[in-house]
Amino acid sequence: MESRHWIDGYPGFASVFGKPVGWLYVLGEDGNKLIRLDRKGGCAFHAKANGNHAKCVAYLEKHLAQTSPDLDSVQKTPRRYRCGCGHPGVMFSLRHLGRLKGYFILCSISEKEPDTERYLSLFDCFLQSEVELAYRRFELQNFYETVHPRALALSTIHSVHRVMASSMGLKELMPRIGRLCAQVLKVEQCDVYLLEPDRQFLTLRFSLGERKARKARIKVGKGIEGAVADTAEFHLSRTCIAVPFIEDDVVGIVALRNKIDGTPFTTTDLEILRTLSEQAVSAIKNAQLFEETQRLTVESIKTINELLDLSFSGDHVHSPLFGEIAFCIGHDLGLSKEELTHLHRATFLIDAGQMGTPERILHKSERLTELEYEEVKRHPSRGAAILQQISSLRPVIPIILHHHERFDGKGYPSKLAGEEIPIGGRIVAVVDSFTAMLSRRPYRKVRSMKEAVGEIKANAGTQFDPKVVESFLRVIAEPALAAKLEDLEGNSKGLDGYSVKSKGDI
Repeated sequence: MESRHWIDGYPGFASVFGKPVGWLYVLGEDGNKLIRLDRKGGCAFHAKANGNHAKCVAYLEKHLAQTSPDLDSVQKTPRRYRCGCGHPGVMFSLRHLGRLKGYFILCSISEKEPDTERYLSLFDCFLQSEVELAYRRFELQNFYETVHPRALALSTIHSVHRVMASSMGLKELMPRIGRLCAQVLKVEQCDVYLLEPDRQFLTLRFSLGERKARKARIKVGKGIEGAVADTAEFHLSRTCIAVPFIEDDVVGIVALRNKIDGTPFTTTDLEILRTLSEQAVSAIKNAQLFEETQRLTVESIKTINELLDLSFSGDHVHSPLFGEIAFCIGHDLGLSKEELTHLHRATFLIDAGQMGTPERILHKSERLTELEYEEVKRHPSRGAAILQQISSLRPVIPIILHHHERFDGKGYPSKLAGEEIPIGGRIVAVVDSFTAMLSRRPYRKVRSMKEAVGEIKANAGTQFDPKVVESFLRVIAEPALAAKLEDLEGNSKGLDGYSVKSKGDI
């Protein structure tokens, strides 16, 4: 009853009643027992000796135990009485929804005030309004404590879904999940572990906050984290909460320690963390699948390049500088991270279709016949057909298929023009022509850098996209690339004698 309304109102009534001793009793959880919660005011007898306090308590408990809690009796209050010392008192019932919830007692009340009865009636109304307000506050708090964690859990699920919506590896995902857990539950420390393939050890994939006992690798069954991974059961204590990531089996665990405000972990915290873990495990499995797909994709690219190298003695395997220039142009033009990945991979695969072209044609030093040229023009379609069999490489197919299209629509195989040509195809067309001019061919010598750049500029708007050419010129003027190209000028073999680490992963 410590509301502002009570703090302001009670002293006024107490003054009218001669500042009596106030006793508040509420019914216990079993509905029968009355428990003293508080007392206010002053009484000469009560203050005289410590033993008098116990006598007052004993008398009131005996008197209240004999009070009938039925509805008629409840509605007859306020009711006067005299305590064991002969002092007058008044008993008020505390009611909510027609049920007795407790009593408020004013003992040693003054009888000098002529309008006492009227004030007692007003005080009874005041008490009942406070009871209703108290229950409203309790219900609102209970509603908040019940609904807020669930709303928080739903919000957390929404956050996890946003994380899941973007394709990413474990290196990016685990910190996001860990920080999300720590932020939602407001903790000082968070550790996220994943099971190793042999399921014998947990490996730390993310940690937040300093903790001396933290281990980078934990044997399953050892310690809190190991026990959670072994039993698939949660752990809940005052200072630590840990739950497993479970799909068909345990994938890993998340452990949180020490709430920032110092309060103990609760079952509500456990419910939120379990909800989060149930959603996060899907993201983790997706990330593991994503990483495995990436690994297989890289292996496929390497295999195709090895086959090209074996088939053509390296003559049709592009220098890593090819990929670096293409990547830089894509970045300069604002391509997304995913588009840049596909573009970079395509630079390793644009001549995959040459594996079906007779070697005598590829190494012919004279001018190709019309039939031979038609055979060469089939290599983009053959390359696309090869990559169609590898699902993770299908996004690069449009680049492979259309990198010989011309901006004016006179290219092959589909005679696409302008922006009908995929942006990756337009970028590769420029870089492929540029690096080809800097490489040895059976039918011509290596051209100079100045000649190659001049040829690219001369064909902007006809063979090449002018926007891509402008970007190309900006990129090759960058100090790092310019230095590599300058080194290339002094190499008599051109790109065939030049090796450089490729920019980015395959």
